[in-house]
Amino acid sequence: MDEPLLTIGAFARAVGLTASALRHYDECGLLVPAEVDSGTGYRYYTPELADRARLIVGMREAGVPIETMRIVLDSPVAEARAAITAFLADQTARTARAEEAVRGVLAAVDAGPAARPAVVEIPGPVLAAALRQVRHAADTDPASELASVLVDVDSAGVDVVATNRYWMAVRSLSAATEGDGARAVLGLPEAAELADRLDRISIAELRIADGTLTVAGQELGRDTTYPAHRLVLAGLEPAATHAVLARADLLEGLDAAAYAEVDLFLMERAHLRSPHTAEETALRGSVTGPGARLRLGTALFHRVLSTCLGDEVQLAVTAADRPVVITSPYQPGHLALLMPVRRDPQG
Repeated sequence: MDEPLLTIGAFARAVGLTASALRHYDECGLLVPAEVDSGTGYRYYTPELADRARLIVGMREAGVPIETMRIVLDSPVAEARAAITAFLADQTARTARAEEAVRGVLAAVDAGPAARPAVVEIPGPVLAAALRQVRHAADTDPASELASVLVDVDSAGVDVVATNRYWMAVRSLSAATEGDGARAVLGLPEAAELADRLDRISIAELRIADGTLTVAGQELGRDTTYPAHRLVLAGLEPAATHAVLARADLLEGLDAAAYAEVDLFLMERAHLRSPHTAEETALRGSVTGPGARLRLGTALFHRVLSTCLGDEVQLAVTAADRPVVITSPYQPGHLALLMPVRRDPQG
């Protein structure tokens, strides 16, 4: 009895292929229908072709190319097996390479953009002084991770930090920087050795990458965790420090610092004594109220300071912009001096 003929649609549903796929495999010679109507071109299939079709479906899902399918379908068992085994080995190798590549991409995504080394130029003696100033806040136990000094570079400059978890010392040094922010932690012996070297370098170039600080070809530091000092400082109230000193000592200090000019800021109306010179007369006429700012030569400032009542002046240092504010203790707030930073921008 002849086997029943199935239309292309019925056969496609039976074997899990589409009619268009059956037409394609007919054209490739992989799955030729049992009959083709010469008048209509309709294709008809017999049930015995279902096994061959399902084998094609399996190879299609595995991505087997047409030529390998042809060998598997039309060759002896040994040859067919060798062909499909070779295909599997090739696919396994491809999968392993793809997995390795994808893991590399994932690692790069997790790491984010590659950090650029932080580079900054700073006077060597200034950085040396900062290292020596903060190191006394470090832990004294050599086994502690905090027996160290942090050198942290960001867009504003360099922070030099030490802490033993009970108190913290920070020096912030303004400097032009390049690259991304970076930090390096130096052990106390390293920090002391670096300070000695920096004393002899007028302008030192610091380069920090992957926790390593490079100065003049020497690599120092280690990439390790360190307290986030900026978060600690951000949580503090603005600092204010006051000191009272003799007016003569202040003037002597200004002379020793060799300031050519000082910037005078009047917090309230200044009460100046009767002027003795035309310069002082002009000065008195310009201090009409609080908020006035004046730039005076040091010699003229000597005379201005002499108009403060009493022989002592008060210093107040605020953390916001670090001015030194000088007022008379007898009339607080009447006269304030913003110490200039033109002479030593790192100090």
